[in-house]
Amino acid sequence: MPWPVPERRVLRLPDDPAATERLGERLGRELRPGDVVALVGEVGAGKTTCTRGLARGLRVARPEDVASPTYLLVVEHEGPIRLLHADAYLPAKLEGFLADGGLDYLFQPEAVAVVEWADRIAPSVPGGALWLRLEPAPQGGRVATFACADPAAFPFLGRMDENADAG
Repeated sequence: MPWPVPERRVLRLPDDPAATERLGERLGRELRPGDVVALVGEVGAGKTTCTRGLARGLRVARPEDVASPTYLLVVEHEGPIRLLHADAYLPAKLEGFLADGGLDYLFQPEAVAVVEWADRIAPSVPGGALWLRLEPAPQGGRVATFACADPAAFPFLGRMDENADAG
């Protein structure tokens, strides 16, 4: 996928879903209301696992309830900062929702929004989103690539290193 914004940080994660969840948790601890995370990756890349960790980092009420919202479009998780978890696997369905006023709902300034398969609706994703691509590494594990238009909006990216999954 051609990135809509410049790459900022690339991390290699071990071949362990818990590492992907820990990366999400660390990310969730850093996010602020109004942030949007645009997740990209094939089936099984770890998008929902990362989101579950992100929910834990945001301290949502029941992070273990985070599951793929493919057929629900958007699932809301309550917490100190609400998490709105969307899925664009079926892009026409989500695009219809967004065109009918869903943009205002999904991208609320008092919540964090996570969109799985965001590359399928890239024109609808806010320009200030943090993009995260998860993909298998050739030698095992995963590669996590972060991209954003304004690195000042996500200063924690500069502090993440190869041990970013260490929680």
